[in-house]
Amino acid sequence: MLELPDNMLSADAAMALLADIERSSHEAARRLPESSAVRDLWDGLVFSVAGVRIVAAMNEVSEMLPFQERITRVPGAKPWMLGLANVRGSLLPVIDLQLYFGGKAVVPSKASRILVLRLRGLVTGLLVPSVQGMRHFSIHDRLSEARMKGALGAYVYEAFSVQGEVWPVFSMSALAADPDFRTASA
Repeated sequence: MLELPDNMLSADAAMALLADIERSSHEAARRLPESSAVRDLWDGLVFSVAGVRIVAAMNEVSEMLPFQERITRVPGAKPWMLGLANVRGSLLPVIDLQLYFGGKAVVPSKASRILVLRLRGLVTGLLVPSVQGMRHFSIHDRLSEARMKGALGAYVYEAFSVQGEVWPVFSMSALAADPDFRTASA
């Protein structure tokens, strides 16, 4: 007969221990609060363009990069098309979003960011002066059919209102679908 070392359990003792762990786990689970399966939050990325704070859906921005020092100008491109940046071995067209909307060029700084879009077959980077971070909004605070004046207004279809403060939602999908935006040649 094989003897077990002192620190090993017999098969019966191990099974009894596992059954005890399972029972106590079920008891602990019953004491946990119920979780709601419905998520009533909308996640957005807050950034500024031409002095206006706007928010874009997190699922429309695939990546956020610091300003790329080496952007190669493309001859014959519109002024808002800054050029191409080499990002991890792939060429990324970079567009100054403020220039696109008729404002002043973004002055590159530590706060400047490039928001990478991969929408509607378009892969491009949008240079913005700053990104304030991520924000969660309750879908109950959504203002559907919200409109905004100015060049940004063509891409704002809704907003959120939180404690009297309005957060315009900028549609990156609408921007990516705009034929003017997709045509960078002068």
